This record gives sequence, C-alpha cells and structure tokens, in this order.
Amino acid sequence: MVSGARRFYEFGRFRLDPNRHRLLHNGETVPLSAKAIETLTALVQNPGKLLEREALMQAVWPDTIVEDANLTVAISQLRKALNQNSDTGEFIQTIPRIGYRFVADVHEVVDEATPSVAEAKAIGCARRD
Repeated sequence: MVSGARRFYEFGRFRLDPNRHRLLHNGETVPLSAKAIETLTALVQNPGKLLEREALMQAVWPDTIVEDANLTVAISQLRKALNQNSDTGEFIQTIPRIGYRFVADVHEVVDEATPSVAEAKAIGCARRD
C-alpha cells in the first residue's frame, strides 16, 4: 500500500474505516464498541467466508480468555447498528453452533488522501532540516 493511503471497506450504505475504528452510515458515525468494530473488521475482511466462533474470538480477543457470550454481544451490537433483525439478514449470516459469515458485497477502497495540515507541517519541517 502507498504510504499515506488509507484502506476502507464499503458495503451497502456503510463505510468501515478499520484504522480509525469507525463505521459510517451515509457519512454519519455509527456508535459501536471497539470490540464490535474489530469483529466487523474481521468479518468484512473475509467476505463470504465462514469464520468459526473460536477463530473470530481469537482475532478479536487475542491472548485473552473471554466468554463465548462476548462474541454474541458484539454480533448483536453489529446487527442493531446495521439494522439487521434476523440471522438471515443482508450483512451477517449465522451458521448455528459454528460461526458467522459476512454475506453483503464488500468493496475495498484505497484512498490516497492528501496529508492533513498537521502532517503537511511535519513533512515541511522535516524537509527543512
């Protein structure tokens, strides 16, 4: 990836910014816990692929012993945020007793954004040395 470029994932009317731990819906920030964002990121980065519960828990809570219910809570938060009311919804599919699959079309977007004012000043100062 090009230095300074940011990677986003778009699906439906949503945009996930994994670097800033942010989910946007039509440009507005959707309030979610950090673990819900990390769960969504793992799912979105593997669209159409079944992620077993244990593997997903290891991705979101590495080297930590947590209850299975933590993943269930994170998935529930995501479904509410995505306005998904059933396990056969348009974004996250549940495979009972096995895991979850992200079923919406995902588009990866690389934005080679211009540096922020602070970044530009830092670059400018570094170049003067």
